[in-house]
Amino acid sequence: MLTTKLSGADIKRAHRPLHKELLGSSDSMKAVRDLIDRVAPSTLTVLITGETGTGKDLVARLLHDKSERSRGPYVKVNCPAIQETLLESELFGYEKGAFTSAMSTTPGRLESAHEGTLFLDEISEASLVVQGKLMMTMEGEPFMRVGGVHPIHSDVRIVAATNIPLEELVARKKMTEETLFRLAEAIIHLPPLRERCEDIPLLAEHFNHSFCVQQERTYEPLPDSVVEQMQELEWEGNVRELAGCVREYLVSGSSETLKGVRRSEMLEEPFGTTPGRKDRSQPTRTFIPLKEAARLAVEETERRLIQEALEYTLWNRRKAAKLLGVSYSSLLRRIEAYQIGKV
Repeated sequence: MLTTKLSGADIKRAHRPLHKELLGSSDSMKAVRDLIDRVAPSTLTVLITGETGTGKDLVARLLHDKSERSRGPYVKVNCPAIQETLLESELFGYEKGAFTSAMSTTPGRLESAHEGTLFLDEISEASLVVQGKLMMTMEGEPFMRVGGVHPIHSDVRIVAATNIPLEELVARKKMTEETLFRLAEAIIHLPPLRERCEDIPLLAEHFNHSFCVQQERTYEPLPDSVVEQMQELEWEGNVRELAGCVREYLVSGSSETLKGVRRSEMLEEPFGTTPGRKDRSQPTRTFIPLKEAARLAVEETERRLIQEALEYTLWNRRKAAKLLGVSYSSLLRRIEAYQIGKV
């Protein structure tokens, strides 16, 4: 069993905002942080690899913050979230009248990221045609908006990410060799959480503290027995799944459940079950899968963020969709599914 005892310095680090630091004391994460520090000040394009949920977007943000472009904009494009037919106009912009719904000239993300960083999350989901056009801009060539005739120059550093192993990108025709070579001038690989389980105590404590702050709850360190159980799991969803399970653990019982001896009782139950109700005379137990627990936590977070965005924009759903980085239709579906209404 791995030790889970955190030092005072570890606790202090766990309480820092995650976007300020890539948490982890393992050798692999130390190597990643060192590589970020060396690559960030350069002009190299960077390809971040790793499984879903390992924190590739966090690495992209750190590359921007530690670069000479840190005062410029940081623009993220989630390629899978945008329809293939719309991704080109989203990236390069479009002129008024370029297509039916183009009611006005709209700059693309490349222009918005001028003198900053453009992060292309899961770039392998973009078509080869769009990737080819992006490669031209990486070589310093101008581009044109959809329906445009005037060349546009944009000084942008490209950082991209993919969850597909590099050896499969070309084989699966997700990327041409030329694009891969041009895009991956520097490669930063994030290891899966199961290969650095010594980092779980620090990460779990960070998510615990963050959730308590967000929900205005009294902070209490996670018991060792909880963290030890976490270290024995596979975490297919990596750090993202861990965050969801920590939140589910914290919301799955009453405030009394998280105190005193009953906390150890809760850990003997799977995450997501009602704690403190186990009948030890019964040989069977009801389990809720970890993925289901993570899904419930994600839904609770989405519902809260949508509510906050709607209130911030005075219930302008289009503005709220833009703030949340989702399409208008996707936001409407979520509002209906979560039955969100004005308070």
